[in-house]
Amino acid sequence: MDSPTARPDSPTTPPAHLPAWAFSRGRETAEADAAGIALKTLDDLVCADTAWAGCFRARQALACAAAESCARRFI
Repeated sequence: MDSPTARPDSPTTPPAHLPAWAFSRGRETAEADAAGIALKTLDDLVCADTAWAGCFRARQALACAAAESCARRFI
């Protein structure tokens, strides 16, 4: 399974800007906020369609299949 090669002439996707309501209002960033920010960042990376994205998706699929296989063993 070969990933597509990067095309230097294709424009890169700029990171998405968060709306004002997404920022905390004077309180410390909670763990849930940090987790949401991390997921958004990961989503931006995967949706950018970079050369390594196909390999990343394949590794995620294998990890999910392995986790499901282990879970079924204990049922």
